[in-house]
Amino acid sequence: MKKGLLINDLELGYAPMSAYAFLNLIEDKEFPKYVADSHLYIIAQRRELTFNNFSSYQNNEIIRFEIKQENNTELIHCNMPLFQEYIATDKTKGVGVRLKNRNNTIKKKNTPPYNGTQGITFQEINLETNERKHLIWFSPEKLLENYWNGHIELNITGDIRKILEYKVHYVGKSTEQNICARLSNHKTFQEILINQEPLTYGNIPSNEIVILLFRISDVNTMTRWGDESTGEEVENFLNNYRTPDDRTISLDAEKALIKHLQPEYNKVLYKSYPKRDDLLNKDVHDTILYGFVDPITLIYEDGQIRGNENLYERDYLTIEKK
Repeated sequence: MKKGLLINDLELGYAPMSAYAFLNLIEDKEFPKYVADSHLYIIAQRRELTFNNFSSYQNNEIIRFEIKQENNTELIHCNMPLFQEYIATDKTKGVGVRLKNRNNTIKKKNTPPYNGTQGITFQEINLETNERKHLIWFSPEKLLENYWNGHIELNITGDIRKILEYKVHYVGKSTEQNICARLSNHKTFQEILINQEPLTYGNIPSNEIVILLFRISDVNTMTRWGDESTGEEVENFLNNYRTPDDRTISLDAEKALIKHLQPEYNKVLYKSYPKRDDLLNKDVHDTILYGFVDPITLIYEDGQIRGNENLYERDYLTIEKK
């Protein structure tokens, strides 16, 4: 007798995006290509994150700031060098830092230390002509996601997990079209934006509702063979078994998440999952696991699911044959 585990790791295909940021990103022709391998998504809500208390030192080559979340006592203190691989690399040029704050108006200018900033844009400046070239843009979550994936150099203090908690409203998948096209005309997405009350007084839902895009980052199998198994059976499995493709796993992960999380905006809740034609009953393994590799926490009515780079510290959804 053979028993086995199929272990599927899900990772963010892009940093968590507010609805407002997502609608701006999909205007970029390159963005849909970047997230083309993301087939699973979650629409969730959290209190808005902002950059605060900016300062600089070492001839303005290092900037200091804090990342803060509304009504959260956890502060993330950051020191970031401007000259590094994915920001500015040419020290013969200047670096411009532009701060995006929607509350900054002609009548009410945002002044130092520029609290409540929603985004930072870095520009390369030709010191002779003052010509500017766009380098990179960060929201607080995009900056942190680049940090934990090792793409940027950032010295931080504070527990980022405490500001990366997301209340789940909806789980969906897009396997036949690009996920950006799916969400661009998504009736439930619009319904959530209209119906959800903001978590923070004075804010609006489009700043708090977030899109989490997920792709399959890794698939592993663990198989145990009983004494009655023949060498031919073992050899046949080792030579011929192929793990399911990303789309198949995403389809099944959607059902598993919906059944477990029971999101309020999902109309079909898959209470009888897994059925005969679902992955568990078509694959050779008798147990399937789903876990998140990023340091986020999904909040739902009956609990939470914690992601973690360390597979021994993350939570798994477990689906077993009966």
